[in-house]
Amino acid sequence: MELPRQRPHHDIGALFADTQGFLRVSAPMVRYSKLEFRRLLRQNGVQLAFTPMMIADSINNSEKARQNEFTTGLDDQPLIAQFAAKDAMEFVTAAQLIYPYVDGVDLNCGCPQGWAIAKGYGCGLLRQPEQVRDIVQSLRRTLPTDLSVSVKMRLLSSSDNMTSVHKTIQLAQQLEHCGVTFLTLHGRTPAQKHSKDTLNVEAMAEVAKSLQIPLIVNGNVESYQDASELHKQTQAAGVMAARGLLANPALFNSDYHLATTTPKMCVQQWLDIAESAGDNLHFQCFHHHLSFMWNSAMKRALRVQFNSLGSRDQVLQFLAEHYDIRPSSNSSTYQYTNCTYTHFTPPKHARHLTVEADDSGWDATSDGKYFTDFKSQQVSSENGDDLDLGGLFLDDD
Repeated sequence: MELPRQRPHHDIGALFADTQGFLRVSAPMVRYSKLEFRRLLRQNGVQLAFTPMMIADSINNSEKARQNEFTTGLDDQPLIAQFAAKDAMEFVTAAQLIYPYVDGVDLNCGCPQGWAIAKGYGCGLLRQPEQVRDIVQSLRRTLPTDLSVSVKMRLLSSSDNMTSVHKTIQLAQQLEHCGVTFLTLHGRTPAQKHSKDTLNVEAMAEVAKSLQIPLIVNGNVESYQDASELHKQTQAAGVMAARGLLANPALFNSDYHLATTTPKMCVQQWLDIAESAGDNLHFQCFHHHLSFMWNSAMKRALRVQFNSLGSRDQVLQFLAEHYDIRPSSNSSTYQYTNCTYTHFTPPKHARHLTVEADDSGWDATSDGKYFTDFKSQQVSSENGDDLDLGGLFLDDD
């Protein structure tokens, strides 16, 4: 069956080959790597962006999920859609649905959260390497070759470091032979928590050296200097950032490589994007991003005040009054693609009956765990020093 394309697909393999130094990549971040934030990142040096992780079963069986979880525009490219899927049918079906609007699909084998593993998603798939191989091979047999397919994974668990590296290289090479375009590797095992000490840079370097396809490395990238050093140490083709981009969306912007905080210009860009987005951008998402990116510029009392604001007008008034930051008078108008899915009818699937009641989703109008923890840490900070964002957002960074 021939699938339509809403636009020509980017050659992701060529994107790596044509990049000098390393490809600058934004991570899939639940709640936060939505279209509007991707637009901000692309204005600030990101060369390849991921959607948030989407549950393939929900996307396949719910029009509401498709409309809520995925939006794009013609400027939103190159783009990789990431899915959590437990088998080939789920992943391939989701890829067929989203094929017209993205340049590639990515299988999440890196999420270490308990709910994901319990449902067979994320790191749970690393316990079944044959299943991961089958998912990739099935997609390659079914989808046109112009669609990139990739896997985001962690170091495989083992009783000793040498065996862990060997097992990871073995799986990575098997996936290379199955036809993945590239791989992304987070330098911790599923059991390891976020900290500077647990990132295994040497293991990532060994995996990169063992492959003929591009490898993106991920972990502890909180500044451009961190990204450059990780590239130097691993010789990987790309470097991915998550928390670092939430704290400073201009992390990859060459004009601000030495900056330690988010430039005012970047905050103004976010206000412009939000103004153009209108109701497409939920207030909570708009507000949370500003809390993250402008956190270090605010004294403790102002932080607490800012986090309590309840409307876009209040936010704009606060930023204008305290920091002289306002939307531009000549800001761009951003377009949204009307994504329809009539080109493909998903096959009936046994799990679809429970999709709407699935508790693994999230409410875009609620604060969510990460922002709630973020506010709690701010309130409990006695001296008002800059806060460490590590551990608050995604366990996969």
